[in-house]
Amino acid sequence: MSKVAVLLFFIVILSLGVRIINLSIVPPALSWDEAAVGYNGWTIANFGQDEYGNRFPLSFKSFGEYKNPVDIYLTALTVKFLGLSEFSTRLPAALFGVLNVILIFFLVKALFSSSRLGLAAAFFLSISPQNIHFSRFNHEANFALFFFMLGLVLFLATLKGKKLLFLALISFILSFLSYSASKMFIPLFIIILVLIYRKELLKIKVQLLCSGVLIALFAIFLFLHPHALGIERATQTVGKLNLAPLQYIRHFSIDFLFIHGDKNPRLSAQATGEFYYIDAVFLLAGFILIFRKRTKEFLLVAAWSFLAVLPASFSTEAPHAGRAAFMMGSWQIIAALGFYRFNKIIRWGSLGILIILLVNFLNLYFGQYSKRFAIEWQYGMKQIVEFIQANPQYNHIYMTDARYQPYIFFLYYLQTPLPDYLRTVTYNKAESSRSYNNVFFFDKYFFGGWDRVESVPDKGVLYILTPSEYDGLKYRSSFEVKKIIKYPNETDAFYLVTGQK
Repeated sequence: MSKVAVLLFFIVILSLGVRIINLSIVPPALSWDEAAVGYNGWTIANFGQDEYGNRFPLSFKSFGEYKNPVDIYLTALTVKFLGLSEFSTRLPAALFGVLNVILIFFLVKALFSSSRLGLAAAFFLSISPQNIHFSRFNHEANFALFFFMLGLVLFLATLKGKKLLFLALISFILSFLSYSASKMFIPLFIIILVLIYRKELLKIKVQLLCSGVLIALFAIFLFLHPHALGIERATQTVGKLNLAPLQYIRHFSIDFLFIHGDKNPRLSAQATGEFYYIDAVFLLAGFILIFRKRTKEFLLVAAWSFLAVLPASFSTEAPHAGRAAFMMGSWQIIAALGFYRFNKIIRWGSLGILIILLVNFLNLYFGQYSKRFAIEWQYGMKQIVEFIQANPQYNHIYMTDARYQPYIFFLYYLQTPLPDYLRTVTYNKAESSRSYNNVFFFDKYFFGGWDRVESVPDKGVLYILTPSEYDGLKYRSSFEVKKIIKYPNETDAFYLVTGQK
């Protein structure tokens, strides 16, 4: 093996380790979106239908919006062969995180004809706090990034004489169908790609014509399946348009990039920024190099890096590490360019500092993160279902709707067969409740719709309450506490109570 292959191998092993180790328990619990993706992937794999009974849909109805298909169909593969679990649900994002580390090496090599730059970019992406985190829970970012970078690799190969433009466009389309941020980023990037390489594209008119036909067919598909455009998601997240410029600028703040990262604990480990602070030196040097050189390749990377933030700028929350997911890849390439602007002594010293920062980040991530932010991940749902499975004597289960979409966790952990669920489900019709609790009940499980103050104790009924709801029970002295579920920091999460004997 060559030296480059050996170094790439070790980078891949590193990226695999930090993305796979303790994948089931860090982050500490599944989010409701993860549970929805996992359960719908499981129903697709075993029944050929989503949770609403639609056969092999191209958009998945979920929580008042429609989820993208790529994530769910990829997850269907892992839950089919490995069974439905936290590990199998999160595995696709972890594997694609590793694949992106490999792919960026070949992308940089195609752009700049340099294996050294490719290795540096792969290393920076492998240890990226942002990418490590988004590789450890089921999120669409890594899928969208993979198909985008694959499309770009195929496009660059086309410019060098390969007839791969059609496949490049298919890959861009798959990225478009992978994530809401892609709906804006991919079309704009393709326009820039055409503008930069218009002369080269005019030389391959047959490939260009075939690609034009594909674009027309995809436009017809979007017309027939408008949910694939993610309009419902956009209406939920888009803020005031006049604030977009300010929201855009916030993504370049020192606090977001290098100190604290995204303020949402589900989108950031809260242990560092989206980059390590030493990355600021490499990024600055890299951007200076780009604006000095101004070649097509440098212009392409610059366009990628600045377009990446645009989808997040129209969000009600900013800065937003998830909707700015295309910063991953582009900014690591720029950091790699800057890294090689320094002499060997500085580079080796910087690598040592990066390793120390990585170890510190992982120590906090695998340690304090779960204890501090378990509630953000709806911790306790698995433990609730495990208790119910071990105690089948209850005729009715009343579950608080204080946590979002509690029904999906019951479906997920009970592994409820789809026909049984569809036969008994009653959906929540209250407009004010749909956003956080879509299902009123199924089988013997009730989610909200019951009085959590006036509830009368019954030995055949299990009530699941938050600590404050338990304290507010009018007849609390008549209830028997069967189990208290605690967060990893030992504070109370849920009370499971029933009537006293």
